[in-house]
Amino acid sequence: MSAVAVVMRARLLRALPVTAVLLVIVAGLVLAVLDHWRRGSAALAAAAGLAALLRLVLPARLAGVLAVRSRRFDVAFLLAVTALLVAMALAVRGVPG
Repeated sequence: MSAVAVVMRARLLRALPVTAVLLVIVAGLVLAVLDHWRRGSAALAAAAGLAALLRLVLPARLAGVLAVRSRRFDVAFLLAVTALLVAMALAVRGVPG
């Protein structure tokens, strides 16, 4: 394998975690725009939970932009965001979704 291929593969591996989180975020936003507020909020909570899980299990060099501060802080913050988004999804009433 050439040096260029090795570098490209390393860059692709670093981009996969944040790409997965962004895809779930986009799905949640699409659901919210289509008036499925509860499902959209739940998808956003799932994205934050996925980010927390990926930050917990991946080393910093593979976590990419998910690694902002220490692992403990990042996971705690993302789990708090997840809990708030779940609460928001459960609190939405009177709208479809």
